[in-house]
Amino acid sequence: MHTTAEDRAETLRIDPRLLIEALDDPALVIDAQGAVLCKNEQLDLLLAGLGAPSLPLSPEGDRVLLSLAPAAADVARIQALLSGEVDRADIDLPDQGPGAPRWVLRGLACTIGGGRGALLRLVDEGERRVREHQRRCAQVVEAMHLGCTFLSLEAPADDRSLRYVYMNRAAERIASRPTAAMLGRTMDESVPSLRQLGIPQRLAELIRSGGTDESELVLPQEVGTRVMTTWTFPVGDQCVAVVYDDVTERRATEASLDSTRVLLDGIIEHLPLLLFVKDAADLRYVRVNRRFEEFHGHAPGELIGKRLVDYLPQALAAKIDAESRAVLAGGVPVEVPEIRIPSKLLGDRIGHARWIPMEGAKGKGRYLLGLIEDITERKKIEDAKLQESILLETQRRLLELIQELSTPSIPVHPGILVVPLVGQMDSSRGAQLVESLVAAVERHHAEFVIIDITGVTSVDSAVANHLLQATRAAGLLGAECSVVGASPSIARTVIELGIEFGKLATHRDLQAGFRHALARKGYAITPRARVDRQA
Repeated sequence: MHTTAEDRAETLRIDPRLLIEALDDPALVIDAQGAVLCKNEQLDLLLAGLGAPSLPLSPEGDRVLLSLAPAAADVARIQALLSGEVDRADIDLPDQGPGAPRWVLRGLACTIGGGRGALLRLVDEGERRVREHQRRCAQVVEAMHLGCTFLSLEAPADDRSLRYVYMNRAAERIASRPTAAMLGRTMDESVPSLRQLGIPQRLAELIRSGGTDESELVLPQEVGTRVMTTWTFPVGDQCVAVVYDDVTERRATEASLDSTRVLLDGIIEHLPLLLFVKDAADLRYVRVNRRFEEFHGHAPGELIGKRLVDYLPQALAAKIDAESRAVLAGGVPVEVPEIRIPSKLLGDRIGHARWIPMEGAKGKGRYLLGLIEDITERKKIEDAKLQESILLETQRRLLELIQELSTPSIPVHPGILVVPLVGQMDSSRGAQLVESLVAAVERHHAEFVIIDITGVTSVDSAVANHLLQATRAAGLLGAECSVVGASPSIARTVIELGIEFGKLATHRDLQAGFRHALARKGYAITPRARVDRQA
């Protein structure tokens, strides 16, 4: 349903005298003809002083308040308000001179005694803006996370008269005390422990001197010790404002970060690696550890801000810089098993390097982390071990060859194998005899094995045992063994030691053993007939 201006004016039905007396601004009520029905004391005081504003009201009878040639447009606005054309009207009144208030006449339509009227207020626009600014400042103070407290020193010489007059919501939260329990009370009544810290005395002195202060306080509270950063400044003649922030958790975090930073710095400085960090933009050093500085012969901090070309040959520096930029462009860590790293003090060294691209905090800047291990000595040891292993392998193969030559296996006839033994026989050669004899029997498909010990100088029980083991092993493979060429001294030793050869056949010499083997194979050896030839 459509509502007219007159209908809306009917909604305000208040005794005009009570209304204007409740207002802080100078105000009056006029009827439909512009006659003044009533005005408040603030308006009388204003009009009685100098620089009173001119009101755009037409003189009509002795009830007209004031009219000093008002502008026709302003009068028309008042008439539109009274006629019901508009509900509100704001009129800027003429300036009263430099320094005078800037008055605005605000009109509101209303019903008076069943007829049309208007409530007119004189508002000092400058003062209104000040009040609006103060209101907004108060809103900001209430909304901010910092605690804000105002205290008044009622007796300038007595710091015990310092009394709370304002606290914002953050102050109530940080202090863990309700505002109602503190406002209107002195600081000694509200928080007696603060006097032991000298806080009331210091605040009173700041009020008296007009000074400011910024400090960090450690305050005991019911929930534990808290750390506060405070900013204190005077407000007016006898008041002081204290703005504070609870930085307990922040300081604990900073202390933890400082401890971690010290720990990491210690680790970095004592790493058995050469460590550096370069800015990706121009490849200048932003961090190096002590080992890196000592390796290159530089004093602590001397390399910070420098580039490779500042202390290395230009060609080498350009080569390393190009490799570094390639790593940064790739964006992934790169490992180099061996690189040459020149040192002023140590000469050319061999290093195992790892290059790691890194992003700065919150994406600010890029860096290249380098970790280099000096493996020169290790490389020398590894090379020496390699050479030693090659030498040992060569010696091993040579010994195998010698052992093989010391116990040769000679096939002298299909199925007949001769194994001549020469020199001093010991346990090692005896064991070798077993292995080589078995291998030779299998390789040559031998049926008979003749072991010739003509060249053996001595035999003990261990050697005899190995000899018997060799013949038994050959026998398991189907070969018949015999021993030939035993010298008188060996024969005497065998008898003295009580060595039993069992069924092992023995022959005087190789020729006898060979004839025996041929006979066993079915060959008959007959002497060739002698043929005399005539000359």
